[in-house]
Amino acid sequence: MVAFSQLLAIPHLHLRLVQSGAGDPTITWVSNTELLDLGSYLEGGEIVLTTGLALAPDDPRWRDFVAGLNRARVAAIGFGVGVNHERIPQPLVQAASAYRVALFEVPLPVPFIAVSKAVAELLRADDLGAARGALRAQQRLLEGARGEQQPAEVLASLAQATGKHLALLGSDGGALAATAGFAAAAASADTEVIDLDAGGRFQLAIAEGSPLTPEGRAIVAAGAMVLGLALGENHAENARERERWERLTLALLSKQTDVHGIGILAPGLVPPERIRVLALQGAAEDVASWRRRPRSGLDRLVATNDSPSPAPGVARAWQIVGDSTGALDAALASAASANLDAVVGRPSALDDAVHSRRSASSRLRTLSPTAPLYTAPRVPVVLWADRDTPLLEALLELDAAETPTGDRRRGEGTGIQGARARVHPSSMSRRVLGPLSDRFDARDPAAMSEEDRALLRETLRALFIANGQRGPAAAALGIHRNTLRDRVARIERSTGRSVTDPDDRAELWLALRLEEAESPA
Repeated sequence: MVAFSQLLAIPHLHLRLVQSGAGDPTITWVSNTELLDLGSYLEGGEIVLTTGLALAPDDPRWRDFVAGLNRARVAAIGFGVGVNHERIPQPLVQAASAYRVALFEVPLPVPFIAVSKAVAELLRADDLGAARGALRAQQRLLEGARGEQQPAEVLASLAQATGKHLALLGSDGGALAATAGFAAAAASADTEVIDLDAGGRFQLAIAEGSPLTPEGRAIVAAGAMVLGLALGENHAENARERERWERLTLALLSKQTDVHGIGILAPGLVPPERIRVLALQGAAEDVASWRRRPRSGLDRLVATNDSPSPAPGVARAWQIVGDSTGALDAALASAASANLDAVVGRPSALDDAVHSRRSASSRLRTLSPTAPLYTAPRVPVVLWADRDTPLLEALLELDAAETPTGDRRRGEGTGIQGARARVHPSSMSRRVLGPLSDRFDARDPAAMSEEDRALLRETLRALFIANGQRGPAAAALGIHRNTLRDRVARIERSTGRSVTDPDDRAELWLALRLEEAESPA
């Protein structure tokens, strides 16, 4: 950067400071003008040179002239004396003092072009110095690449050279290394992300604040190359690493190991407190391609599904994901890009991943096993086990709570009583039955009359008693089969469940029976 004081210090120009401004402003360019309002043509930081041709010495518009330049954030005003005015007009000096805009005198016979050339030379020298500094920074970074320079060291060098906060991101979006102020800077400024490898396994994130200079961008490019080389792919080692993480994933899903296994494979990597298990299904080649994608961090907790394939050409896989919006969104987006359907298991602790896996596995059968489906244009399906089957999940919570643990959160209780306090069956039955529930809010727009609710509940009960056979159910109700069909359609629309799906039928029957059991005789 070129400071205004550097221009004043050039001896052969004989410039004289008449009024100082706020600090020592930075010069970006030089502009000559005799216009009264130049502000709309400036970008800030300019030296504005004028001879005051348009104004008399005592013209009150000098104040407007300075006010416009102050709004344009000029660096200084240079006034050439001996051309139109023998000395700088006093109203101009007073306005410069009022607005704290630097004002200097350009004496005869110094031409304005000499001032412009001097500023251009200062800017050129500054650019050359910045380029040399950038080159030295690049050389230091590249020399460090020959040794075993850690990513944190590279980020520290980049931060020192550019004044920016940076982070190395893994494929799961988590920060593998970062400068101390990156989180705060990223929260208050735009973040630029640079891919460090073709597979997107690693990314360099820059919390910009102000845009990078060309020299700063060159330094970042060199740092990105160094990080890319340090984290470069070794296909044989990657394959071995993938196998190690797959064995760990399967062990966690079957409760054959605990969370300390992550620390063995990745020292310093902090496992999440809560996780969800994703069950993925798609064409066999798509699942295989998805598994081979470059990964880092906790994104490596993937494994093939050890259950039999639902059909030839269809495969399944598991993934353990942190129970956070960012991690889940990234994992589901990755699965969707591979054309894979996903079932999201209920949240659980990492050392209890088997329960999340079980809930996801129970919904897998609702996905289509038809292999040609996965080759046609389609929108991948996402199912949430705890949202789609709340009553069954409540029962699973009760089952999981039978063995008290010592790490329950205070106030939640332990054992079955604690689980009941967290998930009350009546609230779950209301979620399942929706408008058919006796406890449904009558103020809700979806609420129905008591007569309609009683009619549809009676229809649902008769259908269950008839083991799902519509003919006997219609006969028991004394209605035509078409009338029964219309009522069933209303039930399915109101509850969002199908009476032909085994899981949905179980949910509806249990919810209905719970409400009847809790109702007074």
